[in-house]
Amino acid sequence: MSAVRRIDKTRKSNSIPDMNKANILIVDDDLINLLILEKMLKKLDLNIVKAGSGAEALEQIKKIDFALVLLDAQMPGLNGFETAKAIRSNKKHKDLPIIILSAVSKTREFILKGYESGAVDYLLKPIDQFLLTSKVKVFCELHEQKKLLKRKNKELNRLNRKLHEEISRRKEAQQELLFQAIRDPLTGLFNRRYLEESLEREISKAKRQKIPLGLIMLDADHFKIFNDTYGHIAGDMVLQHLSKLLVKNSRKEDIACRFGGEEFVLVLPGTDRKVAMQRAEDLRLIVENGEPIRHRKKLLPNIRISLGIALLPDHGSTAIDLISAADKALYQAKAAGRNRAVIAGPEETETHTKGTPGNRNSLDSKNTAPA
Repeated sequence: MSAVRRIDKTRKSNSIPDMNKANILIVDDDLINLLILEKMLKKLDLNIVKAGSGAEALEQIKKIDFALVLLDAQMPGLNGFETAKAIRSNKKHKDLPIIILSAVSKTREFILKGYESGAVDYLLKPIDQFLLTSKVKVFCELHEQKKLLKRKNKELNRLNRKLHEEISRRKEAQQELLFQAIRDPLTGLFNRRYLEESLEREISKAKRQKIPLGLIMLDADHFKIFNDTYGHIAGDMVLQHLSKLLVKNSRKEDIACRFGGEEFVLVLPGTDRKVAMQRAEDLRLIVENGEPIRHRKKLLPNIRISLGIALLPDHGSTAIDLISAADKALYQAKAAGRNRAVIAGPEETETHTKGTPGNRNSLDSKNTAPA
């Protein structure tokens, strides 16, 4: 029988492998040898795939995950040693166990050639059935353990990814809770709770390092009239606009907070009386001369702000002292006509103002009640 006919018969006898059984590839150009090997291994309940040449064996290995290859050494075309080398040259199959089967030579040199080609074992023909089945069992068990380990690793990786995702989700949730605890939801500035905590900390630091500290409290002028005239949505837009200006014109070490309603506080570490007054005046002018806000395709009138300034240690030694002093100075700025900055003290003589009542973008400032 020709080699071609033998190979064709071999292909026809291969059935679709059972996924629950280990796959064994037996390679020999002699169909009788293939059938003998198949009969020897039949009791092991394996998927036995047969190949009649080295080339056919390489094609089968591309398609099927084998636990072991039993490879005849003497074959036309690619012999067993060349086929083993070709299998080993593929990175995907470099760990596939190969047992060389040979009846030609039992010399040490010939056996070593099999190992050098990549085989893990060498069996001499005629094959001892007990020895063959014992070796095949070992390699099949190793293959199953390898597959099990691979599945476990895959599951472990999946669980690790899930764990990391959960940790990341919890961190994000904690960050969100922290943000909500210390931030004002409308403006994104720090809230009053954070102000009280951080101000005490900055006061302690200033006392310890013997450096000044300033505090500015500012308030949107006539904000109630603005809300009544243009609506609360427009009012919220103004508050957000003021917040952005505060952040944009603050230093890294400054602490910008929404104190409540239309009131804001800016803590200025390391700032003395002169610089605090200049910072307040700069803010007042930036707000007064800023770009009008567009709402519902219309330009809203520019808002004005009044500012009260308090300093450590001039106006107290605690957070309550400074906030109270700045609040009183702010009230005096409102009472004096608004759109100005006032430093706290028994006689509020240090004020700055640059009112523009005739500006068409300004609110009506005839109402003199503090607001």
